[in-house]
Amino acid sequence: MNLLRVGRICALNMYPLFHGLERAADPRLVFTDGLPTTLNRMVLADQLDVSAMSSIAYARHADRLRLLPVASVTAAGAVDSIQLFSRVPFERVRTVAVTPHSATSVALLRVLLGERAAPFTILAGDPAAALDAHDGVLLIADEALAALRNPFAPHHTDLAEEWHRRSGLPMVFAVWAARADTAAARPAALEALERDLVQARESFRADPQAVIAAAAERFPFPADFIAPYLGRLRYEFGPPERAGLAAFLDAAVAAGELSASPLAAA
Repeated sequence: MNLLRVGRICALNMYPLFHGLERAADPRLVFTDGLPTTLNRMVLADQLDVSAMSSIAYARHADRLRLLPVASVTAAGAVDSIQLFSRVPFERVRTVAVTPHSATSVALLRVLLGERAAPFTILAGDPAAALDAHDGVLLIADEALAALRNPFAPHHTDLAEEWHRRSGLPMVFAVWAARADTAAARPAALEALERDLVQARESFRADPQAVIAAAAERFPFPADFIAPYLGRLRYEFGPPERAGLAAFLDAAVAAGELSASPLAAA
């Protein structure tokens, strides 16, 4: 059997989709777990055929990839898991240590801070200690959620909320993309994966409590914390998500984070 190598973001925000894929138990899929930047690199290095990818990474390499336009990880407002923790208010932040695990969030922070921001430093070590030398620390995913529950800084800014406040559009943090050579050689396999993703999303929508209960057994958060968090996320890739992604990519071009956008602004 010719297996399809699928990247699996090992964070709570992606769990509703992967819970559904696990339940589908498609024997043609083999999963590799990782954080977004690792999976981005693995797709480009031909170590994976398809993955949920940072939306900015997809855009930077769109000539080598094919978008699967059926699923995303999107927030239309506060998301909680993309946070800038800072010792000064957001409007005074200039120096930042950024997580090494996210490409989209780093690009979004550059867009939001604009010209006042100094070059970013890659976070190494304890985030709280990094505030001794930087105005802020950017954390994502489960690390950001844990820090929200046990704050280490006097201020925190939800980047998705700030983007929505300025643009009025949703923020698409991740999309699904396959290698272009995989798309050419194995279109039926990718179509089957697209169907599985749609079914996973619809299963979560039909019975969110089952997914929340399963997530509480896998992640270090209680169900009453997981439920509202997952409720803030969207997994579609319809016209609102496409419009939000196009606007973000245009802003990333203007900020010097992207040479050109593969999407026309809606």
